[in-house]
Amino acid sequence: MSIMKTNCGQPCYSISNSKISVFITVQGGHLTATFNKDKEKVDPFFIAPWWREANMFDLDEVLKLLRGNFFCSPFGINDKLYEGKKHPIHGQTCNDNWDFIEIIDANHQKEINLKMDLSNNSGKVIKSVKISNDEPIIYENNIVSGFEGKIVPGYHPTINLPEKLFSAYLDISKPITGFTLPFPGENPEKGGYSLLKSGIQINDISKVPDVYGNNINLNKCPISKGFEDYALFINDPSKDFTYTAVSFPEEGYLYFQLKNPKVFSNTFFWMSNGGRHYAPWNGRVSSVIGLEEISAFFHYGIKESIDNNFLQEYGSKTFIELQKDKSYEFKIIIGLVSIDKNFIGVENIIRKNDRYISIKGKNGKTTDVPCRVDFVQ
Repeated sequence: MSIMKTNCGQPCYSISNSKISVFITVQGGHLTATFNKDKEKVDPFFIAPWWREANMFDLDEVLKLLRGNFFCSPFGINDKLYEGKKHPIHGQTCNDNWDFIEIIDANHQKEINLKMDLSNNSGKVIKSVKISNDEPIIYENNIVSGFEGKIVPGYHPTINLPEKLFSAYLDISKPITGFTLPFPGENPEKGGYSLLKSGIQINDISKVPDVYGNNINLNKCPISKGFEDYALFINDPSKDFTYTAVSFPEEGYLYFQLKNPKVFSNTFFWMSNGGRHYAPWNGRVSSVIGLEEISAFFHYGIKESIDNNFLQEYGSKTFIELQKDKSYEFKIIIGLVSIDKNFIGVENIIRKNDRYISIKGKNGKTTDVPCRVDFVQ
């Protein structure tokens, strides 16, 4: 069977089993997947609606491709030069082509390995994506070697939400603290609008001030239509892993992702609800959320993240320093499980043993899921 598939206009490397079909774009390494839930297929991932018309716009390649989850280095807009270099949005790793290395099919597990050589002979990245026959789980690892200096890494999972307001539940591991953007995220003069008030420290995720003097509950999504909003939460580095989860009770499934907070210090939400009226968005991206696991200063880019910034005062790592003679692993776990219509969000996700995690719902029900969470250690 060929490993090459075309998905929404992009040639992709693919692996599959009875539970999951994974697609990774050759260009940019953007990962999407369908999960087999009961007798139906579920695809939680967003794919930008302009995939048929991307060449009509003057955009960084990452925006033409925009879909699913991708590894960013350096994460962010990267408008400013750093050490004389201008990086593309979210970095080379999600803009350039990935070369195929191998597929390993053994021990009821499939693994695909890809490679990208970094520019200016500054190392390489090996991307490994694994799935197991008995697990509704995707394990992704991006291994950076031969690079010396400071990097700003991140994963950028982007998920479709229901159209109905506040019908999904958004939950994260208890953070140290959170913040809205220090400056307004969008400019009305350019056709962009934001709802959340900027420059706010978030002490209660269910009560975040907006520009009209109201409080917004970020535990329920999507929030009000017509806006583009952002919020960042600093994860507790004392935990072995942290979770980000979105529950869809009416659709009958729960999406979750797990990471090591010592590697990715922050969780950054990009809430896209039709607030951008400039190309290529043109008001047509709505009920979409980016669940971005990062070590960065919001989404501003490498220079702002490496410079002194106020997140560092709260213990946040906004960059990671690498040594040339070592390799560094950046891992994420993505999963999807069934829930019933009475599910009202995640209370906690814990390690049960080396083969299972337990997802505790706010309604008191606990579900055990086959997942090797030790992968992110």
